[in-house]
Amino acid sequence: MQKIITIGFDIPGFSNNFYSYNSSQSLLDADIIVFCPDFSCYDYYESFKGKPSFDESNSFQAKEASFHWSREITTALQEGKTVFIIMAKYEEIYVQTGRTEYSGTGRNARATNFVETFNNYEFLPVKIPTLLPKEGKEIVFSNDPIFASFWREFKDYLVYESYIDGKMDKPLFFTKTGNKPIGGLIKSGNGNLILLPQLFLPDSFDRIENKGTKNEIEYWSDEAIQFGNRLVENLVNIDGSLRSLVEATPAPQWTQNRIYLIGEETHFQEQIINISKKMDALFKEKSCLSDRLKEEGGLRELLYEKGKPLERAIIRALNALGYKAENYEDENLELDQIIISPEGNRFVGESEGKDNSAINIDKFRQLESNIQEDLQREEVSEAAIGILFGNGFRLTSPEERKEQFTEKCIINAERLKAVLVRTTDLFCVAKYVKETNDQDYALKCRKAILNYRGKIVEFPKMEL
Repeated sequence: MQKIITIGFDIPGFSNNFYSYNSSQSLLDADIIVFCPDFSCYDYYESFKGKPSFDESNSFQAKEASFHWSREITTALQEGKTVFIIMAKYEEIYVQTGRTEYSGTGRNARATNFVETFNNYEFLPVKIPTLLPKEGKEIVFSNDPIFASFWREFKDYLVYESYIDGKMDKPLFFTKTGNKPIGGLIKSGNGNLILLPQLFLPDSFDRIENKGTKNEIEYWSDEAIQFGNRLVENLVNIDGSLRSLVEATPAPQWTQNRIYLIGEETHFQEQIINISKKMDALFKEKSCLSDRLKEEGGLRELLYEKGKPLERAIIRALNALGYKAENYEDENLELDQIIISPEGNRFVGESEGKDNSAINIDKFRQLESNIQEDLQREEVSEAAIGILFGNGFRLTSPEERKEQFTEKCIINAERLKAVLVRTTDLFCVAKYVKETNDQDYALKCRKAILNYRGKIVEFPKMEL
């Protein structure tokens, strides 16, 4: 049985072979590839000129994924594989270029991030005419015999979300009006790139047990599994038919003997080997740089994360300010952060992120309990100072957020002499210290955290 890998399109019964668009999965293990350029795996919270605008992190990830898939599909086609493209709606977005300009100073400073257009078909390794995002259900088939069974089986499930505004060498499906291609066959390398209209999966394909409970289970219906099996069988048959049209005898190994090489073949082979070595070295270097980029940009998670990612970002920021900060976990106790300043002050931290609301009083129960349990440890002789790190309204741009702690939260902090820190403020000061290495300012920040017990920390002004 030929192995199939699907990207962005989950075939019922073959979910184990499904990966999202932002996956780094290789396609080289597959005989047949089904690919749908679906950007729904990326979050965006803003729009620009009426189109989605990705933040810096998602911009980088989307461009990186596009480059990854272009390379993988190019290699697959060179190896003679068949790649089926399910034509999702053409989506144009804005991504950040990495170029930023600053205006103003101090608290009035404003950053302008430059953007450029990008789309979900940038991954295609071949050039096709302009795509237009137009939807419809009326589809005309070209009667190509290789795709006749596919059309007969699945025509009632086919819709189109985009059409090609131009000519194709071998179109397969058209709009009923205007005769616009909405699918076609493209020969590329030794393989075949096949554009197919979108396949609509009805709601009856989904089954849910224990809906709305913690034991909720979602699975494919029997009807869906039958559909998936028929679809894969058709794709395998299409692949086999296309391969039979270009069936050729593989060159025996002995034909590579130098006495049979022609003209400059040896020279070209050496060039290819040298280029391959350079590419391997560049890919390794790129991988290392990507890891460093991810680590360097980890502070930004203070602005929008919750849970473990937020905990890790807080530790990065505190370390940048000169603290020794780390998670703590043993068989009896788990703490978000144990924090020790160079001056010898000891803190226990608790962190919380809220999507669309302020941090409320609930977390204090956990913070109080953690301080008491920490004090019961044999090696601890004095109660730690409590810090509650809050990332309220985390899905809203920082400059547009309301107060990130509720009034009750602020009153309770005063009662317990606990410190409240907005993670958006922590991001600004940690970023400044990392970029300037201003240790005097880092000391001022540590003093502010110590002196604002019972209040929300107001960090000292930065010298910009």
